[in-house]
Amino acid sequence: MKKNELYEVTCIDDTNLAAGVVKVEGRAVFVPKLLPGEKAEIRIVKVLKKYAFGRIEHLIQASPDRIEPLCAYAKTCGGCQLQHLRYPAQLAWKQRHIEALFPEQNVQPILAAPSFSYYRNKAQFPVQIRNRQVIMGFYRSHSNDIVPCDQCMIQSEEINAIFQVLQERLTPEMAEGLRHILIRTTRTHQAQIVFIGEHKNHWKPLIRTLIRRFPAIQSIVFNRNTRRDNVILGSEYEVLYGSDSVIDQCLGNQVKLHFKSFYQVNPEQMDVLYQTAIRMAKLEPTMDVAELYAGTGTIGMAVSSHVHHVTGVEIVPEAVENARQNCSLNHIENCTYVCEDASVFAKRMAAKKKRVDAVFVDPPRKGMTAQGIRDIVTLQPEQIVYISCNPQTLARDIKLYEQEGYECKVIQPVDMFPMTLHVETVVLMSRVDGK
Repeated sequence: MKKNELYEVTCIDDTNLAAGVVKVEGRAVFVPKLLPGEKAEIRIVKVLKKYAFGRIEHLIQASPDRIEPLCAYAKTCGGCQLQHLRYPAQLAWKQRHIEALFPEQNVQPILAAPSFSYYRNKAQFPVQIRNRQVIMGFYRSHSNDIVPCDQCMIQSEEINAIFQVLQERLTPEMAEGLRHILIRTTRTHQAQIVFIGEHKNHWKPLIRTLIRRFPAIQSIVFNRNTRRDNVILGSEYEVLYGSDSVIDQCLGNQVKLHFKSFYQVNPEQMDVLYQTAIRMAKLEPTMDVAELYAGTGTIGMAVSSHVHHVTGVEIVPEAVENARQNCSLNHIENCTYVCEDASVFAKRMAAKKKRVDAVFVDPPRKGMTAQGIRDIVTLQPEQIVYISCNPQTLARDIKLYEQEGYECKVIQPVDMFPMTLHVETVVLMSRVDGK
């Protein structure tokens, strides 16, 4: 097998990265977006010692699950990986890969999203100047090359409208030193724009146009970032219009969102996710609960009406301040939020011989550390509800919790991110008697 050779193949399997698996001369070849059962002519693009990579040159026999992507940029943009699949087939694909990762666990049927387009409330558009032209869009898959686009079919219609005006009005002089533009919208019809770059530019005419065209804009911020890495947001910022936050709603509570605060990007499925987590925990009015990786306190506030007290722990100071403000906004008096690392908090509580009845954890994609898990179980909760956006790190962490005397009871997948590879899960773990 050599690079650029053509082969007629039949797809026998697929990977969790949506690449079809075929066999050529006894060697596995991975072909992006080739579906099981499909026949195709492929071109070999890379050959390694044990396997190779190919691309579809000509589809000979298509799967009934295949559709023409709705988005004009689907073949070049790296943002969506499953647009070539009918939505029911996307759900089946995610269900199959979750079940394969957790063969011995009680995996429930995935909860479908009510909308699979225009669902996201936040976008981060990279910006470049190329040949004196401002280029904005999304990154090509596995690349820092920007694919220019005039809209995105999974971003909210409000985000797309603001993005189009930015593309019309942003000049090369305005874009000098600019790295990203962040746009966030809310269910309360508010919008926020963050210019992220090395220095401020003369944006006043642009800002006047934006706030005239979009009365929903309540916050425009400049965030300075001079780092030479993949971290998008810097530490310094200046409010250019309005404030540094917007207001949203989640499960009947108002949520104040600083632009640095983590918040779920699919508002309709966020409600489903948190309702599922609350239902799993079997909460009672006498319970004391900890919410770790608390963000702006959305889970804790939703839980507060079911329990005696909630302690929220978050390491981002702006998010903690938002969480405290949110409790005040919603007249919630049985939530306390502290700015602290989750492991440090758990150690501090254990030293005081304090325990909680249940813990909610919603860590970042990298999951938790083994030491972090050991620290958290010192709180001796009967139930741990783990919300995960990365099934691979979840599988690792479940094994670590099992070593510490907990048993995984149920895994509930939730389709938070239609058209993409990503899937959210809610997991209930209970302490084994005698542990």
